[in-house]
Amino acid sequence: MENKRAIAVIDLGTSNIKCAIFSLNNDGLLQLLGSSKKKTKGIHNSIITNVQEATASINSCLVEVEKKSKISLDKINVLIDPVETITTRLTKSKKINGSKIEKNDSSFLLKEAKKQVEQNNSSLANIHIFNYKYSVDNKFFKDFPKNIYADQFSQENVFISVSKNILKNISEVFNSCDIKIDKFISCSYALGICSFNQEQINYGCGIIDMGYEKTSLAVFKDSSLIHVFSFPIGSNHITKDISRGCYLSEIESELIKKDISIISDFDEQIQGDEFLSDKYFSETKFRKISLKFIKDIVSARLDEILNKAFKEIKFLQAENIMQHLTFTGEGSKLNDLRKVVNKKLRSQISDSSPGSFEDSESIDREFLACYGAAKILTEGFSSEAIAMPISEQKQKSGFFERIFNIFN
Repeated sequence: MENKRAIAVIDLGTSNIKCAIFSLNNDGLLQLLGSSKKKTKGIHNSIITNVQEATASINSCLVEVEKKSKISLDKINVLIDPVETITTRLTKSKKINGSKIEKNDSSFLLKEAKKQVEQNNSSLANIHIFNYKYSVDNKFFKDFPKNIYADQFSQENVFISVSKNILKNISEVFNSCDIKIDKFISCSYALGICSFNQEQINYGCGIIDMGYEKTSLAVFKDSSLIHVFSFPIGSNHITKDISRGCYLSEIESELIKKDISIISDFDEQIQGDEFLSDKYFSETKFRKISLKFIKDIVSARLDEILNKAFKEIKFLQAENIMQHLTFTGEGSKLNDLRKVVNKKLRSQISDSSPGSFEDSESIDREFLACYGAAKILTEGFSSEAIAMPISEQKQKSGFFERIFNIFN
């Protein structure tokens, strides 16, 4: 089948690789043509650790999704969130001496900022650039102040950067699968686009993706993504903590993690004679293990994850975002997570259901990031500056009016 209008997205998770192919229907809405999920091999936290295994794993996922959608792919968009992701915010100014502010002024400042970021660390590649804040004669504007007379114009840009070598290795694997990478997209960014509506993004919100062996944070404010942060601690670390602390198998420990309720540690005193039920001992011999000990293990690791994420938000001086957090990933399924977070913040966090899709109830949560990426690719994001070759400028003139182009 012709694939010119197909939008293919693949999510390189540590536990699973997920691929989805979309198209736009006659109403301009995203339609899922096919999806596939395979166990990950040779990839850890978006980094290729074994080229042969990664190639086989990705190829297997691609073959299945092509078969389901009846489309042969030649290019794809790749979702990644390495822990090495760097966020840089940089402000550049320009004297315009009473003239009107034009789009070219913004493009000039953007190019100057991009050049400085690349000079500061040539080993990094920018996968996303956002126009965040504008200042006209020391007065701040959320939207681009086009045709405003001013003496001085300043613009703050946000750069999301990843090691060039990480991207090269991923590209090499896809080349082996005869697939060209069209664009790299931050997984946290895509999850946020699918989870929040425009009003929430304007006011300020954040998404915490508690994955298998990594937790990622994306913070939005004033219609822009302003920060991405990842660290190598995820829900599987809780499983391993239970396994090591209680001498249980990881299968048993995973089941306990999913079933256990920990909020009672905060609300009531646990009696010392309460022990883990024998139903969890499927691979090891039953023995008395204190329920409080299990809950302490889970609470300690969960505290570590939440403290790291909250510390990063506080560093941004964006404490109001704490009340507008969404949790995704396997770790978000932990019993009492919401109650624990509310206790920690001493306030109620917002609901975690997807907010930017009208048909959110029909979205498969496992492919949430893929939906978000497809939305970015088809609708754009108002503050993102998209690098575009000069040869494509005429074809896309007027495309996403609020998005500014960077020319190399």
